[in-house]
Amino acid sequence: MRSGGLRVIAAKEFRDHIRSRRFHILLAIFLVIAAVGLIDGSIQYNKQIDEYNENLAQASDDEMVPGYFGWKPSILSAFFRMSMLIVTVGVVLGCAMGFDLISREKESKSLKILLSHPVYRDEVINGKALGGIAAIALAMAIVLALSFAILLIFGIVPDLDESVRILLFGGLSFLLIFSYFAISLFMSTVAKDSSNALIYTLIIFIVLSTLIPAIATNESVMNVVIGEPPEFNGPSGPYAVSSSSAASSTGEVVDTSEIDRAWEEYRERSDAYWEKRRAFTDAVNLLSPSYNYQQMAMAVTEPRISIAVQNVGSYSPDIYEDLPESGLAILGSLMGVLVKNIIALLVIPAAFFGLAWVRFMREDIR
Repeated sequence: MRSGGLRVIAAKEFRDHIRSRRFHILLAIFLVIAAVGLIDGSIQYNKQIDEYNENLAQASDDEMVPGYFGWKPSILSAFFRMSMLIVTVGVVLGCAMGFDLISREKESKSLKILLSHPVYRDEVINGKALGGIAAIALAMAIVLALSFAILLIFGIVPDLDESVRILLFGGLSFLLIFSYFAISLFMSTVAKDSSNALIYTLIIFIVLSTLIPAIATNESVMNVVIGEPPEFNGPSGPYAVSSSSAASSTGEVVDTSEIDRAWEEYRERSDAYWEKRRAFTDAVNLLSPSYNYQQMAMAVTEPRISIAVQNVGSYSPDIYEDLPESGLAILGSLMGVLVKNIIALLVIPAAFFGLAWVRFMREDIR
């Protein structure tokens, strides 16, 4: 039966991963740093909730100012800080698990022996991928279980809204680690040996995590692609001398309506320019799984901050007045803006796994 080989290979790969020393070391580092971060976050959360309750007792609801200082603290803030850890340690875990999956078999000649058995090639590559995915899922499950345990030890019981968002955070973290696992698996299929596969993986990691975000925000690149920011071309000044006229810095008296019109045109050109810059930055950053993950992790754990980030340039405290209390409801309102990041976070690992699959199926193994 065709699925029999797939099951056997996936089970073997899963056992190899969870028994490997590198998996143990990286998972241990992951757990220690996550535990320390959550313990610190829990202590800070308890202090913040005490201060919030004191402020609530001293002021009526009408006196509470919408905005950061009027928000009820959430333990999800600790998970937001944890997302910065996952961008480094979690990504290294994904790369370390995939870079020698195929190349190691080629170096030891065991791939020829494996393919001499009644097993299809697609079962080999699919089984290796499934074994790695299961190991990554196990690692994330352990991290989430540890997180819930620490919260309960500190007397913090997440409500349904927070529990769902913590699980969403775990799913996003899994996608990020799987993205780099798929990239390293692809490099393992194209490289001649594990050393080259590791180097190629690190190069791609640096390009996607550091170089692309740096290019997307580089001022010189922006000026070449988008152009220079618009300049104000109206009368300089103004120094008002009456309700209907003003004097420029050169002393020339000008009509204030001309100044207002010039400022309005400048504002429109400036808004259009900065909108283009933002569109360019967002488009380039979509190639970076780390950037997409950070955007989504912020929306899940700190939805109000994500609202402020998405409205940068047109920020107003009024945007908080109509926001619902539920973090999930706020997250739902952000989905339209962040759908491109979700798609990119799904497409990139699928694309690299597809490339690895095609490369492995066509490879001449002798």
